[in-house]
Amino acid sequence: MKEKLSPAEAEAVSRISTLVIINAMIFQEILSGHTEFRVAPLEKLKKEENVLSAFCSQWRDILRINYYPIFHLARELLMEIPSYPAFEIIRSLADAAQRIVSLRAALRHDLMGRVYHKLLADKKYLATYYTRVPSAILLLKLALGDDTFPRRWHDFNDLMDFRIADLACGTGTLLMAAADTFTDNYVRASVKAGKTHNFSDIHKLLSEEIIHGYDVLPSAAHLTASTLALRAPETDFKGMNLWSIPMGGTLNSLGSIDFAYDKRVFVIRDMFGAVKQGKKITGKGEKEFDHAYLPELDLCTMNPPFTRSVGGNLLFGSLDDAERAKAQAKLKKVVKRYNLQANVTAGLGSVFVAIGDRYVKKGGRLALVLPKALVSGVAWMPTRELLAKNYQVEFLVASHDPQRWNFSESTNLSEVLLVARKLENGEEAFPKPTVVLNLWRNPDTAFEALAIYHTLKNKHAPPGIKGQGALQFSLDRASGREKLGEAMAFPWDEMRGWSSWILTCAFAQSDLIRAAYYSGRGELWLPGRRGFSPIPLKPLGDFAILGPDARDIHDGFSISRQFTAYKAFWSHDTKFVTTLEKEPNAFLMPLPQAKARRTLRKVEDLWPLAGRIMLAERIRLNSQRLVCLRVSDIVLSNTWWPVSLKDEFQTEDMEKSLAIWLNSTIGILLILANRQETEGAWMKFKKPILKALPVLDLGGLSAGQLGELAAAYDEVCREELRPFPEMADDPVRAKIDAAVAQALNLPDFSILRRLLAQEPVVCLRRL
Repeated sequence: MKEKLSPAEAEAVSRISTLVIINAMIFQEILSGHTEFRVAPLEKLKKEENVLSAFCSQWRDILRINYYPIFHLARELLMEIPSYPAFEIIRSLADAAQRIVSLRAALRHDLMGRVYHKLLADKKYLATYYTRVPSAILLLKLALGDDTFPRRWHDFNDLMDFRIADLACGTGTLLMAAADTFTDNYVRASVKAGKTHNFSDIHKLLSEEIIHGYDVLPSAAHLTASTLALRAPETDFKGMNLWSIPMGGTLNSLGSIDFAYDKRVFVIRDMFGAVKQGKKITGKGEKEFDHAYLPELDLCTMNPPFTRSVGGNLLFGSLDDAERAKAQAKLKKVVKRYNLQANVTAGLGSVFVAIGDRYVKKGGRLALVLPKALVSGVAWMPTRELLAKNYQVEFLVASHDPQRWNFSESTNLSEVLLVARKLENGEEAFPKPTVVLNLWRNPDTAFEALAIYHTLKNKHAPPGIKGQGALQFSLDRASGREKLGEAMAFPWDEMRGWSSWILTCAFAQSDLIRAAYYSGRGELWLPGRRGFSPIPLKPLGDFAILGPDARDIHDGFSISRQFTAYKAFWSHDTKFVTTLEKEPNAFLMPLPQAKARRTLRKVEDLWPLAGRIMLAERIRLNSQRLVCLRVSDIVLSNTWWPVSLKDEFQTEDMEKSLAIWLNSTIGILLILANRQETEGAWMKFKKPILKALPVLDLGGLSAGQLGELAAAYDEVCREELRPFPEMADDPVRAKIDAAVAQALNLPDFSILRRLLAQEPVVCLRRL
């Protein structure tokens, strides 16, 4: 690890240290309310002349009782603080702790975890994102509700061997939600069976046997311990299965990734980061261990780090350059040697899922918070194949709330929640469909999350393909009834065979999902209209060639201010890219030698892939206007995929027809149903997916149909289109749709354009 901290890192350490101290003060104030502990309240200690010494003495006494995970590190920090200058600061922290304790509800919802992640300075490099409490509650209720496992929840004998783990537990938000759900199951079952329930006993069982947590940040593991202990502060426990797993160092450790090849991982530091023989935290102190142990699991829940290996390769970004290079090299070897079904390009999240799979029992579950790229990203394909082979995906939750595409704090990346049950031996039938919940409002409170869960539990979602409508989620508010989202059910035995799953959560409106599903299969479906109209479609790759990506262009060329033999269409400036037809706007100069740490791309390999059709490689829907345009000459590009038609299709009418189709409402609908969503309206389109994109079958059209579409192109190609959010009232788009409908003998499908215009991912407005 780095020996010298930067000023920003030193500030982060100071902030986290302060948080650990105030966390201990909060716990002390709570303990003071239990007379059997004889713990002084904060108000009394604040009045001491040497307040620093008073707290150190009080925490030493508390450590003799129990609560080592909470008070040991905090006391060690206090003892390092110079005495007199810190007195008023300590009193101020005690004041803050008292105010927090007065809001008891906040303590049950991981307040310290939220503060911790706000203060964590290097989360970018660790890719550690705090799971929002409502998200955690919804996820764990879906994964661990009282009807998910065949257990007698009131019978301790039937619960003793249950195991829950988070391999990247952070401050314990998911483990907290799991513990609460587990306890709810126990209490409900006990009441139903007419038996007395004991909160202290179930908390002790959860803390000592059931809950397992692992993280590379000792301070995060400290807060996990205190968060779980706060659920029942009066309960005495022997130990917790919470571990700080080393990363880097002389052993080139990879944190929880080392569980890929051994269920026992060597530990060289304790939970609080001291470099020594391994320690496991117990209730009253440290116990000597040389390894952390990961058992077989009934439930593996994670919001794993998902830094990707591209864009500067920040995998293991908290390590210095030399250690990071070693860790990245070891990761590749581990993935290959132990046959992990993961792609490092997708990031560490893919690797964590593959490791979790190895420890989940048959009939057990994964409950995950992952980037939305999981459902469509090319690099995430191995993870989808792993889930399709070994699991029944039971729930998939996506947010279409433009105020929060994500389920984690401190990130704007689009995310999904996923619950999957591991198949039993010999299980082939899939009696239950996959329920996909598309949220219109990402829940802000635990109450909203529970309302969504109970609706899903008590009502059935209609079929997403052959049904109609959707299961509605609503809440009564003072301002009226507010819709939270829609849910539909998809047959898993069909869905698991799809290369991409984004269709199920591509749109907030169920009508658009159905329209995209049938359109992709060559049938136009319209809301409220009986029957289907055939659309002649074929994969784009059948008659077109996609050119090189932006990285290859930059490895072979540089931009030139002077005329050269290599024309380009550069950038996607929304003020410039407004019409279907454009002129080249740049020239390229071949590089004489490779850039630093790059491979030189040969011009003779790149230039033959130039084309006239430009298909967006990335796009921001709320501000841009076109997914495709046609350039007057062949070009290469940095933000567009050059598309050239194969020899037998190289006619001007076919080029123009393809450009018209891709900018029609049906064309846009299908493109969006095959996107890789990064951050809401900001998305990418990958070459392998575009090759399979269903587009108009140019070879199957008559000369008359091609002529009609080409004529429509000529009519509108110089007319300015409005941005996508205004597509409902765009006269140019209306002309394009009308021309496509006439040429293909389709009914008026303008209703789809109006529905698409109000999609949150298009207009960034809530439905």
